[in-house]
Amino acid sequence: MPCGKNQTTLSPSQIQLFLAVINQHKTFNDIRLGVNLPVFKVRSALRELQQADYIQIKDDDYYLTEKGRHSLSN
Repeated sequence: MPCGKNQTTLSPSQIQLFLAVINQHKTFNDIRLGVNLPVFKVRSALRELQQADYIQIKDDDYYLTEKGRHSLSN
């Protein structure tokens, strides 16, 4: 678990993979299938991405934040 807010243990390539999938697919199940990882790893990664302000959750759907969109475009 990351020590501070806006930190993540995910590698830059893992962050990019999740952001790209979330940009196309919004539900947890679609994201899980898109990244092809076990449920516990997907939940952990999504939690880290949310805590690092890359994504937000609304009505059980996942969306990129401005930071997430900016990171994806770089």
